[in-house]
Amino acid sequence: MNVLYIIGNGFDKAQGMKTSYPEFYQYLMSNTDNGSSLLQQLKKDINANKELWSDMEEAFGLFTSKVETAADLENLYFELSDNLQDYLTAEERAFIPTDKLKSKFVGDIIHPAKYMGEIDRIRYNNFVKTVGAGYDISVMTLNYTDTFEKLLSLGSSTDKKIDGNNYFRQVIHVHGLLGDSIIIGVDNESQIANDNLRNNEDVKDILVKEQSNYSMKYTRHNICESLILNAHLIILYGVSLGETDARWWKLIGEQFKKRKNTCIVQHIYMPNDVSPTRKQLLGRIERSQRENLMRKLNIKKEEWPEDTIDRLFFVTNSNAFRL
Repeated sequence: MNVLYIIGNGFDKAQGMKTSYPEFYQYLMSNTDNGSSLLQQLKKDINANKELWSDMEEAFGLFTSKVETAADLENLYFELSDNLQDYLTAEERAFIPTDKLKSKFVGDIIHPAKYMGEIDRIRYNNFVKTVGAGYDISVMTLNYTDTFEKLLSLGSSTDKKIDGNNYFRQVIHVHGLLGDSIIIGVDNESQIANDNLRNNEDVKDILVKEQSNYSMKYTRHNICESLILNAHLIILYGVSLGETDARWWKLIGEQFKKRKNTCIVQHIYMPNDVSPTRKQLLGRIERSQRENLMRKLNIKKEEWPEDTIDRLFFVTNSNAFRL
């Protein structure tokens, strides 16, 4: 069975890393007083009220309306990128996983149903019987950090046998990796507010994520697309399903509608909404999340497959991938 984990900033946060957008914003406010005038303007627009990285990227796309030239935008972009690299590199270096965490991590990654409720585990096991036992695991990460590699002790290797019939194949950093060029951008040119810059190819090389990868001669987008097209099980962990990565959610939605042999597991973390003594609220939460997920996957209610409920799994407030 082909398993694809798609992980976002929530994965690093689960390890105790200070990698959220608001935490970076505080760093930006405290360490860039001598930055360019455009960066000072940008800091006022991407304010602390934003919660998600996708919020910041959307705000950056909107901020282009205040930038006059492609050269100014390029300078601002790399100024922001350099600051983000400095901040996240310090967080990455500080993360040194214990052997206990590594051991738990391996157990969690090869047992996707471990934290599901009893009824969901039965449904999940019935699904596995239709596609075959044994996991071929790949990871598509939206993060710039090497957190996943550290937890699995990968180094630069891929194609690692975990145990039995379970293999780990690869980690794809679709937005780049610290120490190399990273991508801070939007999903498509329609999210660039500046009419004069929207169709500028030099600007799109920087801001439009897919074109940015191609301009750097990387095949990340092609690989991730292939992984989604061939996945039987897609596990979403720590991702906000933001609009600046909309192409991926739409592609997953297309596959979910088209193929009966694919299912989705979404990890949800909302400890303030569901305590261990109020699990009756899980039904309500899952109905809401089901509607939200299908909307993010660009699947209209009238297009839902008949077996939608059978192929969606939600894991709420679990200790997966964390001690």
